[in-house]
Amino acid sequence: MKTFFLLLFCSAVACSLFAADELLIPVALNPLVPKIHAGMTSDEVEKVLATEYPGVKRQLGDWSGTTGYVEYRLSERYTLSVSSTMRNGHEVVHDEILLYLYDWPAKRRLDLKVFDWEKLEKK
Repeated sequence: MKTFFLLLFCSAVACSLFAADELLIPVALNPLVPKIHAGMTSDEVEKVLATEYPGVKRQLGDWSGTTGYVEYRLSERYTLSVSSTMRNGHEVVHDEILLYLYDWPAKRRLDLKVFDWEKLEKK
């Protein structure tokens, strides 16, 4: 839960850097991001995204060995790229989640990474 609030805080700070009427994360996508978690298959991620983006289209992004990205074209404007790995012949969300949100007309990419500082403190 702390990581979700950290994400919201970072988004709010970043939003202040852009025009007041320009959202950093689309309203429809914002509640879906916390539902994407490690180990989800690409089909499961697509189903989550399809609740708000019924025309979502999935394709493989860049891959190197068994890790890479699955890209979800949400609209003409936005693409969400999700870090993934292969398990049992299926693409699943990587244990260390990294999301890229591409805003094509604005030529901007937002990087979202879960950072659990409690795990860092235990080391």
